Amino acid sequence: MIRRVAVDRRPSDWSPGLKVPQHTLWLPLGSEKPLNEIGARAALKVLGPETPQEHLEKFARIIGTGTKNSRDRGAMMGGLIFFPDYKRLPPIATVDVFGYHSEEPGKPSSLEPFRDHFGTPGSDTVGPVEVTDLELPAGPAIRFHRRSWLKQGQAPGAYQWEEVMFAVRPPQISDSVVVIVSWLESKFSRALINTADAMAPTLAIMLDAA
Repeated sequence: MIRRVAVDRRPSDWSPGLKVPQHTLWLPLGSEKPLNEIGARAALKVLGPETPQEHLEKFARIIGTGTKNSRDRGAMMGGLIFFPDYKRLPPIATVDVFGYHSEEPGKPSSLEPFRDHFGTPGSDTVGPVEVTDLELPAGPAIRFHRRSWLKQGQAPGAYQWEEVMFAVRPPQISDSVVVIVSWLESKFSRALINTADAMAPTLAIMLDAA
């Protein structure tokens, strides 16, 4: 199974950068503060103290849950996209950036396992999977556009998940980088597909100082 979880993390000598749309909130995945404090701080900072308490509390819960979920997926960077602004809840999409290393020590990772795994429809896949090879500024890449059914209980009231994923092979590192934009509300599909396609070329790899 390719999809990463937190226990798969290992130290890396690089970090990703990505330009995201307005009203995208990057989650503090590295913070050691309790989730309820993370959420409460974000709510006050983003919405302001004049915001009704009920809305502050709802926003805080969303940020806390989003932070936990992104951590559990093993993301290096995780964020939530809101539309048309932070007042409309819940957010319409999640953004995750992952780093994947080769299972063979000393050997650079390959994009082919991503093609095999994510490009092949499974029992939960809805319709065909779009698979496109392309060249991004960060390196050669494979783009996937997938829809799948969620198990009941994962997302109450909404059962079809859609995502656009880019698996990228930057030449300056030995890891592969994966950027995923995912959402549930189909009315935002066209806008979010365009958003994902606009974000992918902005992926940048920053090497840590020696």
